[in-house]
Amino acid sequence: MHVNKSIMALKPYPVSSHAAWEHKSDANVLKLDWNESTVGPSPNVVSAVQDFLQNGNLNWYPDTNNKELHKSIAKYAQLPVENVQYFASSDSIHEYVVRTFLSPLDKVLVVGPTYDNFRAVAESNGSLVDYYNLNSDFTILYDDFKSHIEQFQPKIVYICNPNNPTGTIHPVEKLIEIISQFPEVLFLIDEAYFEFTNNTCSQFVKNYNNIIITRTFSKAFGLASFRIGYCLSSIENIGYLTKIRNPKSISMISQVAALAALNDLTYTESYVDEVNTSKKIAAHVLKELGLSIFHQGGNYIFINLAIDVEKELLEVLLKKNIYIRSYSHVSGAHNSVRMTIGTKEQMAPVLEVFKDFFKK
Repeated sequence: MHVNKSIMALKPYPVSSHAAWEHKSDANVLKLDWNESTVGPSPNVVSAVQDFLQNGNLNWYPDTNNKELHKSIAKYAQLPVENVQYFASSDSIHEYVVRTFLSPLDKVLVVGPTYDNFRAVAESNGSLVDYYNLNSDFTILYDDFKSHIEQFQPKIVYICNPNNPTGTIHPVEKLIEIISQFPEVLFLIDEAYFEFTNNTCSQFVKNYNNIIITRTFSKAFGLASFRIGYCLSSIENIGYLTKIRNPKSISMISQVAALAALNDLTYTESYVDEVNTSKKIAAHVLKELGLSIFHQGGNYIFINLAIDVEKELLEVLLKKNIYIRSYSHVSGAHNSVRMTIGTKEQMAPVLEVFKDFFKK
């Protein structure tokens, strides 16, 4: 079997434990390891999906140009429809960006530690990936960052904002300063957790041709199971991506769900407010326990633990059917865990486990 050399050498994107799925019928399972919403989507989504299953054309291919969804996303992003395109998840957009803008041996710079999917996709295409490592408090030293870009000369720079897993919020004015300084470099800005901060570079895609922003319906909207996302960029870039986009890959049921979710923003905004409040409470409790935490943006908290307690803590949580994610395998994040934040009611028993564990 002749396998692509890049695939042979590829280090796969490491997903967290699949163990929670083995207990999916248990109502007491609290899945805090993949940063999904901890509650279901808007009731409008459920109603719209049920209606589609009963009355929709299930034997047809999906709508390949859903104008209503397109306009709804554009309105939500406060951009013209020409600057917007939807895809079968933001992960899927990563794949299209690689296919559209990268050739084998092109250089990619990843600001990390961060979400690893884009690295894996780029390397599978034969691209050369380097890292610009965040400093000890997980922020960017911008003068140093500029120097690194000048020296490495990447074709694409990948930045997650807010950063996953650290929660770092990169200031928009700093990012735009860098983006404007390097017009030949494409900046892929992953805004998967935009709703929890409202910190975005979206207003600049009409003026800069070297920005692509990816977003998802998997987090704040609670549609992770549906696999749908969208990107924001210049008309030219959207045109390039649309050239190779497979319009049949976005299932009709996902389109129905996304449109219904966008038609009930009050539900999503209420959930985001609840999570942000819950996160403040959790951060206070964890700090009181003497833990080092990072929690600026996103629906999660990044916690640094002593190396001799991480495994034991994870085992204690698992006995309570609580799943969080270990980051000990990641360079620059050793002895750390990331915990998705749910509602105040959901997080109360989790915080009690932390209290009992660290006060023993």
